[in-house]
Amino acid sequence: MARKYFRNIALFFIIWVIVMVIYSISGKVTDLEYLWKFFLLPALFLSFLAALATTLEYLFKVRKGINWIFLLAAVGVDQAIKAYLFSLDWASISIPLIEPVFYIEPTHNTLGSYLWVLLGLKEGSHLLNIILFSLIGVLFIEIWRFYVARKRNSFWINGFIHLFLAGLAANLIDNAFWGGSLDYITIKPFYTFDLKDLYITLCELFLITELIDNRLLKRFLNMPKDDSKRINKDFISFVKRDFRIGK
Repeated sequence: MARKYFRNIALFFIIWVIVMVIYSISGKVTDLEYLWKFFLLPALFLSFLAALATTLEYLFKVRKGINWIFLLAAVGVDQAIKAYLFSLDWASISIPLIEPVFYIEPTHNTLGSYLWVLLGLKEGSHLLNIILFSLIGVLFIEIWRFYVARKRNSFWINGFIHLFLAGLAANLIDNAFWGGSLDYITIKPFYTFDLKDLYITLCELFLITELIDNRLLKRFLNMPKDDSKRINKDFISFVKRDFRIGK
């Protein structure tokens, strides 16, 4: 048990540090006072979440299906924060959390997705966002259901789909009702994010943990082509059955 705690904590910690190293190099940041806070504090926060998630894995039995109460609560908290900020003069808010790195500085991302910001786009279509991310959501749900049907419904894969759906639902609401995402936590000078972005980040870490638990990356890389073709064929048949295609 202790070994798994250490592994998960180290995994979350190291992945954050690697990503932030890339940001630091690209941004040419050399200030040591800035860097240690930029690297260490969020990494410790993610390490705490890794330890908490590992504890929950041992305490609770994973149930089949979607926990709608969790989804409603997760999306509700995200949207309640944004509704409160929109009721204020949010554009003038600048509250230092941990100087000189972390601030509460709301900004309205009218592109509707952090992905488009990373790609450097200047304009976006909210309708296109809704359609695109809805299709991605359907695909991920089908992959999750196919995986669970063939492998297992583990804590990590279950957590992955719930965090993904919470982030997806919040994104769709942002595009449909707010005209884009109101992000409010700024890591200067790089980016501003919100609670749904944290959900998506955690869902990625949960997925990586599941892949490591089952040594799936090694299996995929060493899988014979015939087995790979068979799994792809089985997945297509699985999707067709779900949508009653061909009947």
